Amino acid sequence: MLHLLWSGGTGGLERAVYQLVREQLAGNNVSPSVLFPGPGGPYYDRLLELGCPVQALGLRRAWSPRQLTTARREMRGFDVHHFHAAEPLLMAASAACPGVARVYTHRGGSMDRAFRRQARFRLTGPLLRRSFHAFSGNTAHGARSGADLLGIDRDRFRVTYNGIEFSLLEPARPPQEVRAELGLATEFVFGTAAILKGWKRVERLVRALPALRDTGPVRLVVVGDGPERPRLTALARELGVESDVIFTGLQQHVADYLQVMDVFCLPSSGRESFGNAATEAMALGVPPVVFSDSPGLAEHIEHEQTGFIVATQAELESLLRRLIAEPETRRAVGRRARAAIRERYTLARSATAYEELYEAALARRDGR
Repeated sequence: MLHLLWSGGTGGLERAVYQLVREQLAGNNVSPSVLFPGPGGPYYDRLLELGCPVQALGLRRAWSPRQLTTARREMRGFDVHHFHAAEPLLMAASAACPGVARVYTHRGGSMDRAFRRQARFRLTGPLLRRSFHAFSGNTAHGARSGADLLGIDRDRFRVTYNGIEFSLLEPARPPQEVRAELGLATEFVFGTAAILKGWKRVERLVRALPALRDTGPVRLVVVGDGPERPRLTALARELGVESDVIFTGLQQHVADYLQVMDVFCLPSSGRESFGNAATEAMALGVPPVVFSDSPGLAEHIEHEQTGFIVATQAELESLLRRLIAEPETRRAVGRRARAAIRERYTLARSATAYEELYEAALARRDGR
């Protein structure tokens, strides 16, 4: 079978697919290959190290007509094409390959109604309805959002949660070394890990800092980078908390930084479907905080047991004040979060769910 996504760059999608392929290579039921129409990147290199057949076409634009001819040539000879993103031209090339069962996994959440943002799904919807055989979402929220965006019956979508390779989450450095790098002593540390885009709403964390001034030393650690970073830096300066916010930039070993956080917050909107960083923090025993208008993230959490779900900025600030004062609550919730995630999101369980999805696609292709 062939996995298809745009590139092997750094991101939650690329990491999730890499871990799935890694598990499939270790089993006996699926023989995976990977095609990136765009550039390679870190996960391209890691797939090569695993011995996985992988190719990056190096196309510079998602709408390059070369996709139709170049990609189709590379897509022949597979039983299943598994798409992890909506790529109209690549999907058209797949539809031109006879005898293939086509699978699509929707890995996004809700989206605003702006035409430009939805154009990709308007184009791919008819193609998927006509030529694809099985559909999934990486959360129930992702499945609902995919069905809505693509005009496909919700009943045709399965839920296939991402699996996590827990051994890859082990920090590469001791916490004392990371704390020294960041200039941390005994402060309360809350933080996040994200591509810094507007819908990640990281400004909510910056805005929480002034409300925590009277609780003692507090630092915010932001792991990641993106177009919102200048605005976040300016906001911290405007609020007088610039010295309390630490931007680490992109990091290869995110777990090194997660381990020094007392609380992990992912304040994303409903555009987030799974939120790998939140589940990875939970797997390390860091208690998570998410917002109730992000249903995909809320799926991971039993409120007050394995994490916390807040509805407003005021609730976020009140919760952080409480968690600063209640270290044992933080530790207890973190322990339960770790146990729940490590039971629910195993790679074996994810790989089995995808094998069942492939079988359903093959049966539908064959009219069974």
